[in-house]
Amino acid sequence: MLELYLLNPSEATYKANCAAFLCHSPHINLLSYYRTACLVLEITGIESVVRHMCINSCIAYTGPFLNLEACPMCSEPQYDQFKLQSSGGKERIAHQKFHTIPLGPQLQVLYCEPESAAHDHYLREERECILSDISRNGCLDRYSKILHETELIEAFWDKHIGEDNIVLMFSIDSAQLYTMKASACWIYIWVILDLAPERQYKKKHVLIGGFIPGPNNPKNLDSFLLPGLQHLVALQKEGLRIWDAALQHDIHSKIFLALLTADGPGMMHVTGFVGYHGKHGCHLYCGLQGRRKPAVKHYFPVLLKPRNYDVEGCTHEDIDIRELPKPS
Repeated sequence: MLELYLLNPSEATYKANCAAFLCHSPHINLLSYYRTACLVLEITGIESVVRHMCINSCIAYTGPFLNLEACPMCSEPQYDQFKLQSSGGKERIAHQKFHTIPLGPQLQVLYCEPESAAHDHYLREERECILSDISRNGCLDRYSKILHETELIEAFWDKHIGEDNIVLMFSIDSAQLYTMKASACWIYIWVILDLAPERQYKKKHVLIGGFIPGPNNPKNLDSFLLPGLQHLVALQKEGLRIWDAALQHDIHSKIFLALLTADGPGMMHVTGFVGYHGKHGCHLYCGLQGRRKPAVKHYFPVLLKPRNYDVEGCTHEDIDIRELPKPS
């Protein structure tokens, strides 16, 4: 049943498969979905950390919002008011919750399997090759991988990334769960750059960082990422003790966050920029000012001023793309 559960079926699919097994072998004692989930937790130590959030997905009740009773953006209460009042203030049931899956236990489980641990030594070998080539030739013959990026090579050289360290990439994106975009769900993951490029995006090696349910896009993404990032900072400061099944001994690893990635809309939430449909969608870099249609809020990076065009704030003259200031 563990293998069936780890294939990630829905609870309904799991129950349907169990029912099918029992039709042919009614004497088999099968664990329920809940009992199997508890067994996986007991074996791996990987547990979801649940926190409260605004029912409209505005904020998570973490950090500066931790002690608030209502959302500061939409004023919706944190708790179900009917249950709160009917219980005399005893039942504080949150309207909505989100999940964070701590990174440390996931890495420890990954290294416990000899095959996975051996694959995770790719960075150790690549680091030595990179430093050896630079010492011998002054540069690399070929720059073809993420690990050949200049800042990472400097981190190897300065020993900020040692042979036992784990290098990660953070990535976040949203998914529409229903048709007509009725609800958005945000998911962020950790990609392990210690693995060879052909293994980094295999399902087995992509670690889930957290789930942020809808119905809307988060207005303060930092508040949702805070629990996962606090855990990451603790691993960076204190290190993570791991049993390396390939080396057959403990290692003390520091976590190095190399890259933070998202698509255009996702990066807007991560950085707090105005977004690509804003008037100054690239205002920190090139200063290009957009234009919009009459009575429309979205701006577009239109270089030439249209004829007979008189929209307030958008009537600047034509822009020569060759004269845009270079980014710092």
